[in-house]
Amino acid sequence: MIDLCMPDPRLLQHFPETTTLAVLDAALAATQLTLGAEYPAIEELLFDPSHEPSPTLLTAHLLMARTSELRDMLRLYSAAVHRAIGPLDFDPHDDLF
Repeated sequence: MIDLCMPDPRLLQHFPETTTLAVLDAALAATQLTLGAEYPAIEELLFDPSHEPSPTLLTAHLLMARTSELRDMLRLYSAAVHRAIGPLDFDPHDDLF
């Protein structure tokens, strides 16, 4: 199950994009979950010249890597928003998405 945590409404006036980014993060988390379920060995994919992975496994591996990168970028954006809003009563350890 994927939790969709929407941003605090007080943020939306200055950072309306955080709502869309929260939905994107949930979709990326769902992608990781389903790819991991479909291809349990996806993280251990070896690029061995003597063994050619199936095109779907290779593409899933690449999607998983890009999905992880995008989620990392969303966490960086969340941290930047936290820095921009300053000392409001937000927990600095909570991600916006």
